[in-house]
Amino acid sequence: MNDKLSLKEKVSYGLGDLASNFVWGMITSYLLYFYTNVYGLAAGVVGTLFLITRILDAIIDPFIGVLIDKTKTKHGKTRPYLLYVSVPFAVLSVITFITPNISEGGKLVYAYLTYLVLGILYSAINVPYGALMPLMTKNSDEKTQLGSFRMMGMALGAIIVSACTQPLVQAFGGGDEKVGYPITMTVYAVVGMILFYIVFKNCKERFDNSGLKSDESVGKSLLNLLKNRPWVMIALNSLFLFLRLGTMFGVLVYFVTYVLEQPYMVPLYLTLANVATFVGGAVAPFILKPLGKRNGSILVLSASIILFVMMIFLENGSPVLYLLLFFIANTLIGIHTPANFAMLADTADYHEWKFGQRTEGTLYSAYSFATKFGSAVGASFVAYALGWVNYDPNHLTDSAVSMIRTLMYVGPIAFTALQIVFLVMYKLDKQHPSIMRELNNKTYV
Repeated sequence: MNDKLSLKEKVSYGLGDLASNFVWGMITSYLLYFYTNVYGLAAGVVGTLFLITRILDAIIDPFIGVLIDKTKTKHGKTRPYLLYVSVPFAVLSVITFITPNISEGGKLVYAYLTYLVLGILYSAINVPYGALMPLMTKNSDEKTQLGSFRMMGMALGAIIVSACTQPLVQAFGGGDEKVGYPITMTVYAVVGMILFYIVFKNCKERFDNSGLKSDESVGKSLLNLLKNRPWVMIALNSLFLFLRLGTMFGVLVYFVTYVLEQPYMVPLYLTLANVATFVGGAVAPFILKPLGKRNGSILVLSASIILFVMMIFLENGSPVLYLLLFFIANTLIGIHTPANFAMLADTADYHEWKFGQRTEGTLYSAYSFATKFGSAVGASFVAYALGWVNYDPNHLTDSAVSMIRTLMYVGPIAFTALQIVFLVMYKLDKQHPSIMRELNNKTYV
C-alpha cells in the first residue's frame, strides 16, 4: 500500500495540534498566572492542584488507549474521537477559565473538578490524534514530516495564544480579567472545534490493524510496553521534554516581569518562544534527514544547553542579544520535537515487529501519561518553589526574585541534559529500516 501522503493531509494533520494548543497554550502559559492573580488561589495550593489532578488524569490515559485500540467504526479507530470529543473539550476549556462567585472552598473544588475533567477530555482527543500518525503512514521520512507539521501547528497555536491572549482579555473584559479570560477562551475553543473537524475529514487511516488481542488484558499490554525499550527511552525523553516546558513556560511570565523588570515584554517573550518552536519545526526535516532523528536531536539539544548557560552571564547586557540567544535556544529545541514524535511512531512499528500487535492507542496513551506528568510536575515545581519563598504579587521579596531566576535557568538546562541521556540509549534509528522491510512483507487490511 502506498504510504506517501499529500501536502493536504500533512497540513491538515498539523491543524490538530494547532487546535489542541489553543487550550494547551493557555494552560501552560497562563493558567498558573490565572489561578494566582485572577482566580485568587495561593501558589502552593495551585501546585498541589496541578500535581493531584494531572496524576489522576494520567492514570486514566492507558484505559483511554485500550479503548481506542478496541474501537472499530466506519471512520476507523482514532478519527471518531476527533469528531465527537471536540465539542465537550471546547466547553470545558471555557468553564475552566470562569471565576465563580462562591466561597473560597467552593472555588477550590470547582478548580479541581474543571481542571481534572478538562485533562481527561484532552486525553480523549489528543491520544487518538497522536495515534493517528502511524496509521497514516509507515514511511519514516513521512512520519518526520508529519511530526514537523504537527510541531508547526503546535507552535502556531502557542504563538497566537501568547501574542493575542492579553490584548483579547483586556479588550473583552474592559480591564476585568475575570470577564476577559473566559470570553477569550470561547473564541479559541470555537476555532479549535472547526480545526479538529478538518483533521477528521482529511486525514485517513491507511493501516487498519487489529490492535489488542481479545484475550489480552490491559496489564499484559502495559507490561509489553515496558519491554519495548525504544518506547521506554522516548517516553522518558518526553517526560523531561515536558518537564522543561512546564517549568520554563510556568516561570517565564514571572521571570520577564520581576527579574528582567520588563512586564510589557511578556507577550513578546512568549511569542518568540513559540515562533522559535515553529521555525524549528519547519527546518527539522532538512536537518534531521542527513543526521538522523536521534543524532540530530542530541546535537541540537546540546547546543541549546550551551546557549542557556550563556544567557546567565548576559542577563544584564544587551536586551537584543539576550532575546536572540533565547530565540535560538528555543529554535534548536523546536528542531528536536518533531523527531520525538517520529521516533515515538517508529516505536509502534517496533512493537508490531516484536510482539505481533499494533497498539497505537496504548502506546500513545502511555506517552500521554509521561507528557502530562512532566507538564504537571514542571508547573507544580514552579508553584511550590514560589510558595516556599512566600511569593506575593503585592509584596515581592528578594528571595522570590532569586527563586524565579534559578527556575528559569536550572530547569531548562538540567531537564534538557537528562533528555540527551535517554536519547543516547535510544538505538532504534539504525534498526528501523530492517524492521520495516520485514513488516512490509505482511498484508494489512
